Amino acid sequence: MVSRAPDPSISRRARAAARWAIVVGVVGFGLKLAGWLATGSDAVFSDALESIVNIVASIGAMLALVYAERPPDEEHPYGHGPIEFVSALFEGVLVAVAGLVVLTHCAESLYRGAPSVDKLDLGLLLVALSALLNGVAGIALLRVGRATGSAALVGDGRHLLSDLWTTAAVIAGLVAVRVTGEAWIDTAVAIGVGVLLIVVGTRVAFGGLSSILGAQDAEDHRRILTVLDAHRNGTEPRICSYASVRHRHQGRLHFVDMHLRVPRAMTVADSHEIASAIEREVLAAVGEGTATAHMEPCGDPSCARCGAARGHV
Repeated sequence: MVSRAPDPSISRRARAAARWAIVVGVVGFGLKLAGWLATGSDAVFSDALESIVNIVASIGAMLALVYAERPPDEEHPYGHGPIEFVSALFEGVLVAVAGLVVLTHCAESLYRGAPSVDKLDLGLLLVALSALLNGVAGIALLRVGRATGSAALVGDGRHLLSDLWTTAAVIAGLVAVRVTGEAWIDTAVAIGVGVLLIVVGTRVAFGGLSSILGAQDAEDHRRILTVLDAHRNGTEPRICSYASVRHRHQGRLHFVDMHLRVPRAMTVADSHEIASAIEREVLAAVGEGTATAHMEPCGDPSCARCGAARGHV
């Protein structure tokens, strides 16, 4: 078994990004709240409501990152990393609930009659500023989240970018109201935003749930098999075959185990050396964590590697 310890600098970078996400959420909400108070727009209300979710989700991501950094203990021998997946699940649920609240608000507006929308120029300016802020922050969070392997930051970044698209729709709706004078367009846009929030929130929630259940990452699997194939099919193969390759990750920590088959005549010391070398290469390919190789004797009589080994005996 080979382990690769977490890099403290990566943890600091992830926490700094989470703190900035909270600041961005508060400022963005303030801009949208001011826009809604100025215009009375249903669409701006829906956008402001999502910003409240941004703040709560960013705080949740920050707390998840701090908790995930706790070292393994007797109750959690694999560490506390899965809390980030719980954070992503929680954020997805919040986004979906915000969408339901928006649809409820729009239904009330339709029942009362579409409200008038005032001070459109000011509202457009405030909402556009919040869109710019969320766009820059969302891209930054995605980059940091992927670089650090943080599911919480990736989920927060995707949420901010989805907020960017909904804000763009809100801006388009306000422009349409300004040009046509038809107030119902504003409510129609808000309904579209509500539906989008439900769809995005559901996807984020199911993604977090899938990770909690231990879903394997396809790209990590490809990288691991590339390493194993190089040792099985190379010009100087070191293993006969492999099987039962399994892996999961908690935040940026990966846990990999695999069964490697070597010639029966190989010594324990030689097989251990091969296992350690492959474990190190696997971790170099996927990132920090632990890789464990279970060595087995090859039982294939036609195996070219076993034949070569017998030839040297």
